[in-house]
Amino acid sequence: MLASQGEDYDEPIYLLTNLADVDEACAWYRQRARIETFFSDQKSRGFKLHQSHLADPQRLTRLMIAACLAYIWIIDLGVRALQDKWRSVIHRTTRCDLSLFQLGLRLLDHLHNEGKRIPVSFQPAG
Repeated sequence: MLASQGEDYDEPIYLLTNLADVDEACAWYRQRARIETFFSDQKSRGFKLHQSHLADPQRLTRLMIAACLAYIWIIDLGVRALQDKWRSVIHRTTRCDLSLFQLGLRLLDHLHNEGKRIPVSFQPAG
């Protein structure tokens, strides 16, 4: 069992691992958390792709392409939310426990509800 406490946290995190190096174990844990966050963003907390019940591979492929493009855009909005100081409007300021995707969704919702321009960073090719 390893314990690690970040500078910004009151409580340590405890990890059960076969790794002896605390930094390496924490790095693997962070990577795992990112992967799990991505899957939950695609499923239960995000686009809910698992509810489409599509069986046709071509239709599922088209849905996945659209979802991936939308995911990139929402992540971009999440980054903007942090860079442009939107977090205080869409989330608590004491600490952030939302993924970039969740921040992006909240910013999109806020901008839409307020009738504000929704930024798009993508430029047409050519």
